[in-house]
Amino acid sequence: MRILIFILTIFIIFSGCVEESNVTQSNESAYQGPVNEKPENISSKTLSSEEENLPEIEVTSFSSIYMHDNSENVLSYLFSWDNVPGNESNNLSEYLKNDLGSDWVSNAQIIKTDDNNTIRVFTPNNSLELKLADDKNTVLITPNHIQLKVKEEDSKLCIYRVEEDYMGTKTGYNITKRYYAAYGLSIKNNGSNNLDFKLNELHVHDGGHIFNTTILDPYGFYGGSRLERLEVLSNLKKENKIENTTLSPGQTINGSVVFQVNSLYNESFLLMYNETPISSASFEKSIEALRTAESYNYSVAFGISPYHNGELESFEEPDLMQYPYIYSNWINRSVFEYFNKVDSESVLTSSPNDMNFTRIVYALEVIPERNITMLAGKTSFRVVDDTEEELINKSDFYGDEKIAILENNTYKLYLRDNIDIPQMNLSNATIVRTSFERYGIMDVGIICFNNQDIIMDDSQKITIAISNNLGGHFP
Repeated sequence: MRILIFILTIFIIFSGCVEESNVTQSNESAYQGPVNEKPENISSKTLSSEEENLPEIEVTSFSSIYMHDNSENVLSYLFSWDNVPGNESNNLSEYLKNDLGSDWVSNAQIIKTDDNNTIRVFTPNNSLELKLADDKNTVLITPNHIQLKVKEEDSKLCIYRVEEDYMGTKTGYNITKRYYAAYGLSIKNNGSNNLDFKLNELHVHDGGHIFNTTILDPYGFYGGSRLERLEVLSNLKKENKIENTTLSPGQTINGSVVFQVNSLYNESFLLMYNETPISSASFEKSIEALRTAESYNYSVAFGISPYHNGELESFEEPDLMQYPYIYSNWINRSVFEYFNKVDSESVLTSSPNDMNFTRIVYALEVIPERNITMLAGKTSFRVVDDTEEELINKSDFYGDEKIAILENNTYKLYLRDNIDIPQMNLSNATIVRTSFERYGIMDVGIICFNNQDIIMDDSQKITIAISNNLGGHFP
């Protein structure tokens, strides 16, 4: 009996030691994070469901865009999104026939997708789609590229058409301002299973505000081929638009997403996927580069003052009493803000019977940390990175073009007819692009475009500055 008690006592003591050892090991693992070793009785190690569904997202470029105009949105009701298909399908069909000339819709079938974001109208030979934007502010009709307005009324989404007069959308004293942030992204599935990437999981946080993805369609904004000349917007339009997709293991997609925000770029912008912040050292560097570009005095590089009067005379400080029609030789933040203020005041002081019109677009794009090569010929200039992606192409210059290259701490100026520059290479370079349009109808029509590119070396010194602008007036 004593022997039995002794054996039981030894067993209990030994078991207690084992239990204490297991608890200690478990606590250490919690602080040490995942361990690489796997127990022999587990055939394979898998990520948690949360980890498995998180893509690796890298910010490859960033754009900040400002637009304003005083086109008043006079709206005409078309139909309720919630009642199509249903008792307002005829309203939609009448609009498509009368306004878009789509007579075939009389015999079309109308359906809505399960996610309630797309209405399809189709026959065996024709089709079109109405897609509700993620922010539920607009509806885009494809392939017609028509944009309709959305207003929520009594918990229903009501769709409106913007009425126009003979000059386009009607003008008024109210100046509508819009701000957008566009991110170029590289998205990779590092998991072992397929990954469902959902666009509505992407958000921008700015203080207490949260912004969802939206559509930036500058051509639907006010139309016209002139927007092709705004290189930042033109390039953004050409980029692949990221949408909901399924990524196989190891697959990477590249493209852009757009958010309508409350201001131009801000270092407090925080891009998030679901609840996970997308931190990026390159984004922080992008903000620094944008500040450098916007505060730079381009007279140093181009040898010309920021303003001119449409003739040969240039100014450091414009005198509107002497020259009421002032144009830009180049753009930085102070020049943009000057025109923004002057044109807004012009609208407010105009008479209702002779209303002035103003439109300004100011767009910035930054592409950070690229190893680049500059290739130039007699009349062309190209920049490619080490993957052969073309970042700048000035082979089709228009207007007044200049390229300034920093040599021995001074800028050497090359003009369009002689751009014979030796091949150059830069590591970890940053490119900042600026596009500006000013358009207005005051006593005469005013229109000017500016496109600029600057290339900074790794220390953020502006090594190359490129400018081309087109400015003038018409009666």
